[in-house]
Amino acid sequence: MIKSSITDLFVPLIIFYIINSGGRMVVTPKVRVEQGQLQGKLVKGPSGKGFYSFQGIPYAAPPLGSLRFKAPQPPQPWDGVRDATAEGNVSAQIDQILCTPYTGDENCLFLNVYTPNLDGKFLPVMVYIHGGAFLFGSGNSSLHGPDYLVKKDVVVVTVNYRCGALGFLSLNTPEIPGNAGLKDVIQALRWVKQNIKNFGGNSGNITVFGENAGGAISCILAASPLSKGLISKAIAQSGTALCSWSIQIDPIMNAKKLAKELGCGSTDLGDILEFLLTTPVKDIVEANTNLDPVSGLFQKGHLMFSPVVETEFPGVEAVMTQSFLDSLTSGKVAKIPFMVGTTTLECITEKVDIPIYLANQLNVTNPADVKTIEGKVKQLYFKDSEGLQESSVLVSDLLINYGAHRLVTNLAKVSDQPIYFYKFDYIGKMNLSNSLPTSLGVKHAGHLDDLGYLFKTDLLKDVKPTLQDLTIRERMVRLWTKFAKSGNPTSEDNFYLAVTWKPVTKDNLYYLNINSELSVGTNPHKDLQMILWDDIYAKYYKPRQQFVNEIQATADVVDSTPVIVKETVIQTIVNTEPTKNVVVVEETKTNLADFEKKLEEEIKSATDDALAQNGTETINIVQEEIKENSEGEEIRSVREIVTIYKEFATQSNGVDEHKLNGNADKKPRPSKEIKMVQNSNTDPKAVIRANDPPEDDLPKNIGVNKFVKFFESLGKK
Repeated sequence: MIKSSITDLFVPLIIFYIINSGGRMVVTPKVRVEQGQLQGKLVKGPSGKGFYSFQGIPYAAPPLGSLRFKAPQPPQPWDGVRDATAEGNVSAQIDQILCTPYTGDENCLFLNVYTPNLDGKFLPVMVYIHGGAFLFGSGNSSLHGPDYLVKKDVVVVTVNYRCGALGFLSLNTPEIPGNAGLKDVIQALRWVKQNIKNFGGNSGNITVFGENAGGAISCILAASPLSKGLISKAIAQSGTALCSWSIQIDPIMNAKKLAKELGCGSTDLGDILEFLLTTPVKDIVEANTNLDPVSGLFQKGHLMFSPVVETEFPGVEAVMTQSFLDSLTSGKVAKIPFMVGTTTLECITEKVDIPIYLANQLNVTNPADVKTIEGKVKQLYFKDSEGLQESSVLVSDLLINYGAHRLVTNLAKVSDQPIYFYKFDYIGKMNLSNSLPTSLGVKHAGHLDDLGYLFKTDLLKDVKPTLQDLTIRERMVRLWTKFAKSGNPTSEDNFYLAVTWKPVTKDNLYYLNINSELSVGTNPHKDLQMILWDDIYAKYYKPRQQFVNEIQATADVVDSTPVIVKETVIQTIVNTEPTKNVVVVEETKTNLADFEKKLEEEIKSATDDALAQNGTETINIVQEEIKENSEGEEIRSVREIVTIYKEFATQSNGVDEHKLNGNADKKPRPSKEIKMVQNSNTDPKAVIRANDPPEDDLPKNIGVNKFVKFFESLGKK
């Protein structure tokens, strides 16, 4: 009798425990959204507390066929119950951080929803936007498991969006204006706004947060009219929209480079679009990766495919039609609470080419200015040593830290909402850089390291954290979720959050230092370093478009001394008529090991001669990136280039394309073509490739005789 009573007592308790502790697949929760019904699963969390998981939910129509590169379309409804127990495809990609081969699919517009309850409590919502330099990554749980965050009574949403050229190619046309990847995220937020209440989320309290590219996207969302009313707060981790790599330098040139790499023989944008729409997606991803390896970010400071400032076209939604900086300083960024932060050493690199960074970040090409700035930078950062540590600190400031600094200082000037600044300084077993092949063994809190304390990840599945690691994780999770709930990350006083994190003010750059203990200070990055960059940007920085416009419009001599740096395309702009420019692009593949000095001497001498003959000529050397010749092929000499150009200018049938390669029996290499672009005060009217006949309608007033004389002088040298 007693035995029976004990059984009767414990069996129901065991069943209750199994169900409510989140045993995998014990319960099959169902939720109805606008497109139909979803069936998810109950997952056991690390503490035993369960949460509901709904994965692989389509928030847009598959971006296939004619929808490639275009804004996402609304999702289609489905009949019956859709299985939401497995994650959807990631964007087609090659992950260069985890060093994984090609994976993913073009059909990748899926999101995942994780919620601690479905009983209508309407909890705060946190939408995570993954990083990956706009080239790769996903919101899937292998790296971004929601377990720790959901435990704090928030609803977590992770999003997959199109990466690389698939998401950020722009032809500056109504059909392909660019920013498809950003529009994916905005479409996901619209879906969340409409449906999250069915998952127990509060549609009026949505925080977007992201790392690296995801941090930059979070900033752009706060400034975009398309996301108005969709977000309540924003967190930018190790990346903002004021970082140099967060905006494309020349979208049209990038589109042409990609098409050319894939074998497209035309420079017409219509032809390029038709070609790319029929090119296999894997080929696009591989070409994108070859042209723009993420390692190149450390060498030049920008990316090939990233967000663009869009042109306004009637009836076409635009994410951004002015730079984020202009939106920020003019008060157009949403007045919402912000959290912004970095890690101690964001970038690890053994060498930095300062002139290239200056050209790409500041649009500075004047040699005297470059030399002056470079001297100041070296004096402050290097002193007596230019080793790994010194180079890494400089590149961290250039690529991440100064963008964060500019964001919080400008937000403090225009926003009436709290702005929280932090630095993650903790080194522990859950730092993700410990598990990455790219860490170079540097022992600092680095890029991605904070994510190991916010998300459950497969990278750490074999790691046994220390008690201190678990304490840091608990603090991080509380800080982030408290901010999402109330806009104040330290709204409680207890063992874990025993500090008051002051928001930034116009006069004080307060920040929270996250280490084994929490502490509050001012200016997380050295005062002198940020003061230096503030001074440099104030004196020298020009927005890219302003820089281009000035080059096209000027009739004055900008400078007569060319700057020759590694990995550059040299564009010599010669003003031959009062209002016209002839632009000659010598695009070559080379390592410049033996040629650099010779090229500098010959062009300088030729430039001096041209200036002596034509005092009002404009000669400006503009630096752009080219690919390094992996075969070590010897560069064509300037004399040969001039001879070919002279032939092109004087013969009606154009240049023999085989001569450009120095071998009539070999197929010409596209990377060795020479382009002549005739620019007027309006848009360029013609692009003549070296192997094409001259256009019959080419304007006659471009001063070809002066043009040829200049290059003849170059040939004599």
